[in-house]
Amino acid sequence: MKFSIGDIVLLKRTGEEGRVVGILNNDMVEVEVGGTHFPVFLDEVDHPYLKWFTEQRKAKPATIKHIDDIPVEKHKKKVEHGVSSGFHLSFLPVFKFDEFEDVVDKLKAYFINQTNYNITLHYECTGHAGSLFSHKATLQPFAHFYLHDIPFSEMHEQPRFSWVIEQTSVLSPAKPLKDTIRIKPKKLFGFINKLQQENHPMFHIKLADDFSNESDIKDIQEDYKSKESLAKMVEELKYSKTSKPKQEIDLHIEKLVDDINSLSNYEMLSIQLNAFEDALDNAIRHHQQSLVVIHGVGKGRLKEEIHSLLKSVHEVDFFQSEWNPRYGYGATEIFFRQ
Repeated sequence: MKFSIGDIVLLKRTGEEGRVVGILNNDMVEVEVGGTHFPVFLDEVDHPYLKWFTEQRKAKPATIKHIDDIPVEKHKKKVEHGVSSGFHLSFLPVFKFDEFEDVVDKLKAYFINQTNYNITLHYECTGHAGSLFSHKATLQPFAHFYLHDIPFSEMHEQPRFSWVIEQTSVLSPAKPLKDTIRIKPKKLFGFINKLQQENHPMFHIKLADDFSNESDIKDIQEDYKSKESLAKMVEELKYSKTSKPKQEIDLHIEKLVDDINSLSNYEMLSIQLNAFEDALDNAIRHHQQSLVVIHGVGKGRLKEEIHSLLKSVHEVDFFQSEWNPRYGYGATEIFFRQ
């Protein structure tokens, strides 16, 4: 590794100096600049020694300035974070090696202010047991602010991300923005799978575009939250016409896809969870009393993910994974509220 924690580094794009506060992986480090933490690729930073050596700092005699000599104040330079204009909640997956492949260990949550506004952010992440993290921060335009780490296992419980954004440093501030979002496991796996395919470090969720137009802001909020509800409506229509209720579903990967040779363990797990969620939604929609999910014994990873998801579904009364003459210990029976 070219850098160690505590090293002073030079950001090539902006010329700013920062300090390494964390090693994320072989290609990225976490840097702190002026109290703001953010990830950077190694090829975007360098040691500052050459700059220090070549910099010439000559003391100039004081001169009398006239009013015409004072330059007009320039706007703060726009900093690109790989996201569009607006306010974003962003996540950086941190991987660990688990026997045969890299798996997500935790997510590092960031807030990106990709606007010209000075703002105050009120943020809280809440799980089933209560508040996991809360913070209040004042952010400058185009700031990239590190919030906290979230264990990946906690994300299966669908924690709530609540936020309030207030405009500051103006005489007549706009109406504050506020909302709460959740990320469904199916959506989360989709985000991470896309990152791996496109080789991007983070995924971003746009919270709002601007303070100025409340209706536009509401539309952007609904863009994220209603995409799934709209898709769900389409699925409901499709199922009501073509799909019959199933009393059991077999999640063995060979039952779901024809060719598994090109699939990684992560991709197979994603396919199995998608099939499980579809079957679960279908059972709830048809008011079934129960559903049997055949997941096999194996290493238990699929079973753990299914049980974790079921704990957050209100329509589920209880579930059990006891020995059964037909399935052994390789199935879970789900009972729904009536």
